[in-house]
Amino acid sequence: MDKYINSFEIQNETFYYYDIKAVIEENKSLKKLPVVLKILLEANLRNANSENEFLEIIKIFEKKERKEISLYPSRVIMQDYTGVSVLVDLASIRDSFKNLGKNVEEVNPKIMVDLVVDHSLDIYTDKEEYSFDSNIEKEYELNKEKYQFIKWAQNNFDKLRVVPPGSGICHQVNLEYLSTILHLKRIKDKNFIYPETLIGTDSHAPMINSLGVLGWKVNETQAKTSILGMPVSLVLPQVVGVNIHGKLKEGVTSSDLVLTLTSKLKEYDIKGKLVEFHGEGLKHLTLEDRSTIANMAPEYEAICSFFTIDDKTVDYFNKTRDNEDYGYLLKEYLQRQELFYSDEVLEFDEIIDFDLEELEPAIAGPNKAHSHIKVDELKEQQINKSGSYLKDLDVVVASITSCTTTSNPYLILHAALVAKKAYEFGLHTKEHVKTSFSPGSLAIKEFLKKLDLLKYLEHLGFYISGYACENFGNLEDKYEFDIKDNKLDVCSLTSGNKNFEKRLHPLINYNYLSSPSLVVIYSIVGSTKFDLFEDVISTIDDKDIYLKDLWPSSKEVGDYMSELDYTLYKDIYKDIFKGNEFWQSLEVEDSKNYKWNENSTYIQGSLFYEEKEEDSLNIQGARILAMFDDEISIEQISPMGQIPLYSTASKYLEQKAVKSFEYNTFGSRKANAELITRGLFEHPKLKNKMVSKEGAYTFDYENNEIVSIYEKSQKFKEIKKPLIVIAGENFGKGEQKEWATKGMNLLGVKAVITKSFDEKYRKDLISYGVLPLEFIDDDIESLKLKGDENFSFEMDTLKVEGKLKAYINRGFDEVQITLKIKIDTSLELKYYKNGGVFPFLFNSFR
Repeated sequence: MDKYINSFEIQNETFYYYDIKAVIEENKSLKKLPVVLKILLEANLRNANSENEFLEIIKIFEKKERKEISLYPSRVIMQDYTGVSVLVDLASIRDSFKNLGKNVEEVNPKIMVDLVVDHSLDIYTDKEEYSFDSNIEKEYELNKEKYQFIKWAQNNFDKLRVVPPGSGICHQVNLEYLSTILHLKRIKDKNFIYPETLIGTDSHAPMINSLGVLGWKVNETQAKTSILGMPVSLVLPQVVGVNIHGKLKEGVTSSDLVLTLTSKLKEYDIKGKLVEFHGEGLKHLTLEDRSTIANMAPEYEAICSFFTIDDKTVDYFNKTRDNEDYGYLLKEYLQRQELFYSDEVLEFDEIIDFDLEELEPAIAGPNKAHSHIKVDELKEQQINKSGSYLKDLDVVVASITSCTTTSNPYLILHAALVAKKAYEFGLHTKEHVKTSFSPGSLAIKEFLKKLDLLKYLEHLGFYISGYACENFGNLEDKYEFDIKDNKLDVCSLTSGNKNFEKRLHPLINYNYLSSPSLVVIYSIVGSTKFDLFEDVISTIDDKDIYLKDLWPSSKEVGDYMSELDYTLYKDIYKDIFKGNEFWQSLEVEDSKNYKWNENSTYIQGSLFYEEKEEDSLNIQGARILAMFDDEISIEQISPMGQIPLYSTASKYLEQKAVKSFEYNTFGSRKANAELITRGLFEHPKLKNKMVSKEGAYTFDYENNEIVSIYEKSQKFKEIKKPLIVIAGENFGKGEQKEWATKGMNLLGVKAVITKSFDEKYRKDLISYGVLPLEFIDDDIESLKLKGDENFSFEMDTLKVEGKLKAYINRGFDEVQITLKIKIDTSLELKYYKNGGVFPFLFNSFR
């Protein structure tokens, strides 16, 4: 690729780049590639190790072959829910290095890592002027230990930046400040630039694609390997082009657009594909509108939704960063590379037309973000039950929350103007509606204050409760008892995203997504049994108030939008890494290795790094830990829900003096290896075929008793006997969580034998040194396995896609079967031989 290095000058500074346009000129069939594929092409060619690899990459992209390529991230972004466990593992690997006498400072990020602390917030106080300060203070009190660990990591890991709590949602901070669109790297005293590429551990990390940055959601294992210098391996994806026509009608907002679009795209086979937006209608969508669309890509199962950079992108970047000089550099580079938006017709694998002018006001639900319904359908619902305070279909939660809409100034100004008109008519929210307002960005509060609109939202009870992905907390006791006693079907409305149901109260049966403006309207109405277009919202001084009286026109919103002062972004973000006085006062020990608190129930390390390099395989007398049927999901293997009473995990917490009402969820304690390992398979609907009991139980044949899976694993660890897990088809399906594989390693499981694996789960097992094996002609039923058998298998030389003989012993009987080794590539084989991807990485450093 060196012969394709080119350069240009801006303001007497020379910038070098790898000229993808020159490559395309030599290979004309690449010219009409979607822009998102050109970004991947540039990265793969730039990182090619040989001329043959270079030519093979060109061939793959020319013919759009479904072959493996790589994503080379220039940066990783995480929030605390997933990011803390990643940092705990890096700290744990440092401990392993120390035990092995290695230099612990080798364990350091190789690329920039941003951790934005935004997922802790629970709403304790809502309808109060000082609710934000109260909630943040409570969060520091409850999460002090976690925050101290994060601050230690910030002080000890190179290239790790931490955005402290209360600064905004990670996707929004990324959009408004962290992203640079281009990545600059010094190579041999020269400034090289290339497109910024991003991976994130949150499902909505691809929101940054609205800025023309290729962002990709990965699991924690892939994040760690990328942090330590490995690219993300993927098969060249197909690209669906969405052709946008027209513009939105009066009264329709981008929130209606994204909910309708989510529903429509869900009808197509988009899973595992990229979506690239184009067409004349794009000029009517602001950058914030595009962000709202890109944020929801996981709901229609696309890898991501991509918007090519155009003048609106550069304008937004200049306004938020206050740096027009950089904007010139952006445009110069992108136009030279033909990565800037043009009207040229590109070749997509499929094209979907979407007309903005056909859209009507919409909401999504109940409980599914892709279940789109028209608002007038709600009036057809029936009220069947009533209580002392509530009845069916009453709205008990109205929340303007999450990064989907609360950082789009147009949508929030629209909602604020609804509140202003409501105030002028003398309207209030219903007493039984719990309200909250949690913007994704600090800029929103400043916009509202400067335009003198925040007070109208506060008048209706929408006080700012925090800048985070909030968990809404409890309802008042009288309403909870009323719902329980009368089995009422009550409702919530939020402007959130796919996680909205999980963040709300379990007693609420109907949970809807809507625009912030409709959240405000329904908080005033108090029920979804209502005809928004025909029914009277309220009567004040003999005047009937209808929706049309409260709904602002596009011109009214536009007038306020024209007064926005975007220079405030510079003030908001000037001290973004500094944090408030709580953060600054946190004291952490100065040490290269973290000093774990053995009494902690939230933060505990795990020594899963094991140095080895073996060409052969020798597993003798392995016992069966558990046997499962078909279609076992990730959530069943490693549940993240509420920690059950009377479980192995709860016993551990009880020994640590944690009260039952403080157990919380497995997800909240996922940075504690001791707890999560005890919680593996702790799912109420999981059935181990070795026992009649559901949940994390198995049979101990030595003592002839039912025990927990964890107890049996520890017993066999002590006597150094290997363990295996056996299952049916499609084992490990669903959204990948690293504990479902890392936990297998920590339980002492050496191999998992199934009829078939979920492909991602199979790869993750290898990453943690667990051997995936598949039956060929046999299964649990044909072999009549009970669980008391011993398995032995050995192989002199491990190889890709090999087969091995397995010997099953039942007392004095022995059965021989053939198993398929599900190691599919030479790189996977290297990982497994080294004990997993992390030992491989560090062995390769030496």
